[in-house]
Amino acid sequence: MEYAIIMGFEKCIEDKFNTIIKSIFDNDISSYMTDNEIPPHITLALFNTDRIEKIITEIDKRISSFNTSGVAWASLGAFVPHTLFAAPVMNEYLQNANVDINSWIEPFSNPGDNGHYLPFQWVPHTSLAVKLNNNELKKAFEIATENFSFIYGKSNRLMLAECNPYRLLKTWELSG
Repeated sequence: MEYAIIMGFEKCIEDKFNTIIKSIFDNDISSYMTDNEIPPHITLALFNTDRIEKIITEIDKRISSFNTSGVAWASLGAFVPHTLFAAPVMNEYLQNANVDINSWIEPFSNPGDNGHYLPFQWVPHTSLAVKLNNNELKKAFEIATENFSFIYGKSNRLMLAECNPYRLLKTWELSG
């Protein structure tokens, strides 16, 4: 089974991203994010496992060392042609989050998505529209550029989700 550890953000940040996601949806381009009620997030790890309880236990033990911090999104990007995203500025916090989470789950899992979410192979992103074709990507990008400006906010939680279809399994609130 495929799972993800994702980073969530303050409601005001989610609202900014959801405005863009809804604009894309309202223009009949992509409904996947809204249909599946996927919150705006940054995926820190994507993996396969049949030992999810061991991963939950490991994160439960270590979560107190994982703090909240600021994240800034300064541009839009694409994984051509399937995904439009807001690109956060890589900083020490994001890099360490990716390294730490992957090291915590590594003994109990195998990397998903050909290792694209492993440290130093990972492109952090907040998806705005997915499962697009070339024309949909162009239209979604146009709508997003009309609605996007620099966004800054704080992480406030980590979430464990089952993938395809998305199903939230557990949330860990972050402190200080």
